[in-house]
Amino acid sequence: MAANITPNQLIELIIPTITLVFSLSFACAWVYDKRLRYLLFLAASFSAFALGSIAQVAHLPDEWRLNALISASFYVLSTQLLAEGILRRAGLHFPVSMHSLTFALVMGCMYYFSYVASNLLVRIYILNLNAGLWMLFSAACLRKRCNGRIINYILFWVLLICGVSFFVRTPLTVIQPLPHSTAPFGQTIFWVLLQLSLALMGAVLGLVLLAAAMSDVIDRLILERDRDSLTDTLNRRAFERLAGHRIADMKSYPLALIAFDIDNFKSINDRYGHAAGDAVLREFGAILRAAVREKDVVGRLGGEEFVLLLPGTDGEFAYRIAERLRTVLESSRFDEIDAALCVTTSAGIAQYRPREAVAALLARADHLLYAAKRAGRNRVLTEASGQRSDASTLDVA
Repeated sequence: MAANITPNQLIELIIPTITLVFSLSFACAWVYDKRLRYLLFLAASFSAFALGSIAQVAHLPDEWRLNALISASFYVLSTQLLAEGILRRAGLHFPVSMHSLTFALVMGCMYYFSYVASNLLVRIYILNLNAGLWMLFSAACLRKRCNGRIINYILFWVLLICGVSFFVRTPLTVIQPLPHSTAPFGQTIFWVLLQLSLALMGAVLGLVLLAAAMSDVIDRLILERDRDSLTDTLNRRAFERLAGHRIADMKSYPLALIAFDIDNFKSINDRYGHAAGDAVLREFGAILRAAVREKDVVGRLGGEEFVLLLPGTDGEFAYRIAERLRTVLESSRFDEIDAALCVTTSAGIAQYRPREAVAALLARADHLLYAAKRAGRNRVLTEASGQRSDASTLDVA
């Protein structure tokens, strides 16, 4: 004999199934790249929601007050884990005290309106408003961290719509009075629409979050491909690609390129070993990365040669930057080499010319760089004025 499953029960079973599938997907994505720890929060969030839904549908436990508290605790925890996962993906997080206080407050209200002044509708209002507020707050925090990525804007709008929808549902309970007992309430149009909307929104939000996770995995793979593993700067291919993007943007003008080459680097390797040479390269890479702005592009072209592209920078300002970086390296000391030995760098600065290719700009900067080396090393040379500086004639801004 066929099982007698009502449409409401079928809808109720769809929700935990969808959420468990997404939970497993986030967990698998985390196994693939364990550095994306926010995926654990998302997996836990969808699992918690599925557990709450299963407890509610299967009446586990059967006593309705206890069932209401247990299912509500899973729902509240799910919302908080979701918000935390979304913020951690953006490099933010909610204070633990905020999570603890909110959980205690909501569950305290759920207990009161279950055991003291039993009211089903108020319990629904509390859960809906709590979920809506967390989503809207998360969307507000995410809005400033979109970083121009389309997937982040999509996630922002989905969160915003989902958060608002929890507030839109509440007036539906006022338009048509709803029963306050559990059994009749489960047959109302409000309950059916609530379940359908949760299933739809859960699927959309899950898909967007999964797409964001896959986008992050791909970005990390691209980053690893484009990064020089020793100095954590861009490799030549990535530098030339990003430099081309900067040059194509009229907002980048004026634009200057500084080419650096560490002086006598071969002698450092020959005398102290390649480990010492690697330490020098890592330190200079760190010096460059610490000095750049968000729009600047720093790369290692190979060996001991580094380049720094400076959008919105004229030759004079680029000269001061190069001088500062030169003196910082000169004052650095390394445990791997003689403390009395100063590691220095020479630099050449080329100002971008209209319609010039990246390769031509690099070639001009290289020409000035090697002219600086021929002139005695440990100096900066610009094509505009032929300015030179060495250890005895410093004019650092």
